[in-house]
Amino acid sequence: MRVLLVSPKSSFPDATPRWLRIPQLVLPILAALTPAEHEVLMVEEEFECLPVDESWDVVGITAMTATAPRAYELASLFKHNGAKVILGGIHPSVLPDEAALFGDAVVVGEAEGVWKQVLYDARRNQLKRFYHNLQPDLSESPLPVRRRTRSILGLPSFVIPIMASRGCPYDCEFCCVHSVYGRRQRHLPIEHIIEDIRRTGARRVMFLDDNIGGVRSFTMQLINALKPLKVSWYGQAAVRFILDDELFDAAVRSGLEALFVGVESVEPEALKRMRKSVPSTHLYEKAIERCRSAGVIFHASLIFGLDEDTPCVFERTLEFLVRNSVPSISACILTPYPGTPLFERLMREGRILHTNWSYYDHTTVCYQPKNMDPEELGEKYLDFRNRFFSYSSIIQRGYAQLRVAPVVYLAANIAYRKTTKLMEEHIHNYSKWLRRQRGVPTLDRIKVPAADQPYARV
Repeated sequence: MRVLLVSPKSSFPDATPRWLRIPQLVLPILAALTPAEHEVLMVEEEFECLPVDESWDVVGITAMTATAPRAYELASLFKHNGAKVILGGIHPSVLPDEAALFGDAVVVGEAEGVWKQVLYDARRNQLKRFYHNLQPDLSESPLPVRRRTRSILGLPSFVIPIMASRGCPYDCEFCCVHSVYGRRQRHLPIEHIIEDIRRTGARRVMFLDDNIGGVRSFTMQLINALKPLKVSWYGQAAVRFILDDELFDAAVRSGLEALFVGVESVEPEALKRMRKSVPSTHLYEKAIERCRSAGVIFHASLIFGLDEDTPCVFERTLEFLVRNSVPSISACILTPYPGTPLFERLMREGRILHTNWSYYDHTTVCYQPKNMDPEELGEKYLDFRNRFFSYSSIIQRGYAQLRVAPVVYLAANIAYRKTTKLMEEHIHNYSKWLRRQRGVPTLDRIKVPAADQPYARV
């Protein structure tokens, strides 16, 4: 059979500069799970054009919440063209009944252990509606099928994505990782990870794990195994990873260059309610300085719109970031993703404004904040981004980056500045759209295509 594997693009601008975006790993894993007798093509629509004019027997589409409407649109198109469509990923896993309206089958959970059966059933025209596979043994996960993904500049991707584990022991209200991948962190064999890196020939790798330091003993073994490879690596970790002297120093010696850190908020009450492992902003400051001294980029993830947030949160956060010369950030609007305790709570409280999944994109307000109007939160968020990525802020924070990665710092901040300008029209248009929705029943606002409606637009 001819098998097309697709990762759809989002309908709206991504706040991350394109050259900094990391190719996904799900398609290479699916390709590796596909038996050799099938012809496979992988397409990340963010970077490549879809071969819609070709004939496909099976089309597998992976979807996040913001890309779900596009996934459903493509599902309708390919079904109309005669392909069997399989939907999977985070969004179909938490809303399988919705996804089943658009695909021939839905994979709920992870692909290991079921994908071969899906293809076997598709060939025999005996597809089931759902295939459930929650928390499989990752030692059975194959080495991903790698290819040289090219960026918008036509150059090879800046870093290669690597997976070492799935699952997260934390219980963040706004996250569905633990409900889909489990609260216990499951690991790939270390020799499997090292072989994957060796095969790619990569000099820079990005661990996609939600918390690379979740299990200390495993992380230490992985770090020691990385040292002989002499690669530069990046990952996501909690602040306590940085504050662990032995673990952090070993990570730096093994090639650690940057960490994505879930700071979330600088408001003490918010940190307390989120039960963060670091209860004080003083410890954040210590971690930031520690990274700078070690030559490691500290990339802070922030969330605005928490119940504790008032309009003053933007000024206090900006002051904290500039005072500590934080090199780069991912600033997000709180997004109540389906499948999270946050979505369920806000739905019970009648605070979900709509279920147009395209707008569940980290940059638009899809719920009623406690202490601000949705439009006010959106405008203040946009103003915050403009001020943080202003030239004066870049220069002010830049002095502290001279001994870390000054070229990367300058390029990343200018790129984020440009994408912020591109977001302005999107956020303003969303505010107008939201005002038009006033008085429309919440659950009637979902904007997805009918299951049998063919699409010409790609």
